[in-house]
Amino acid sequence: MINARQKMLLHVYASAAELPDPIYRDHLRHAAGVSSAADRTLTQQGFEQAMAALETVLFLRVRAGEVPNPIGRSRWIGSETYWRSRLPRAGMINSRHAHAIGQLWTRLQEYLPQEDCNLQYLSGIIRKATGKQDAGYTCLTAGEAECLINALKDRLSHALKTSQEVPF
Repeated sequence: MINARQKMLLHVYASAAELPDPIYRDHLRHAAGVSSAADRTLTQQGFEQAMAALETVLFLRVRAGEVPNPIGRSRWIGSETYWRSRLPRAGMINSRHAHAIGQLWTRLQEYLPQEDCNLQYLSGIIRKATGKQDAGYTCLTAGEAECLINALKDRLSHALKTSQEVPF
């Protein structure tokens, strides 16, 4: 389920594109499989795909002269390609995976000795979880990202069990 700000963003882009409600709902159905931003089954991935679709329609309409360019006029629309550039290639790591990996790595570093708080240590976890050599996590497939997330959760769980003191 998405949050209220994300719902608002869907409506901001649809409004900027001056899309009639039935057309807006068709775009949501096609991109995200829902007919309403309030649908509780709308996922983060569906939201990002819907935003990319609405962004495409908006800027096609801007180029055709059908609607004014919202850049500089709307505080919520600052780029022609923001949402489209966020979409991962099919089957690749997405922004949610990257965020989860970053959060888990940050938490894990609180429990590691200072000499292990580096990219070589993280690369070792990536190598053990995915079999990939010298790859950063932004190059992973979605499945490999899930494996890395599980490996980081396991390592953090182990660190919490063996920790003598709570980090600050």
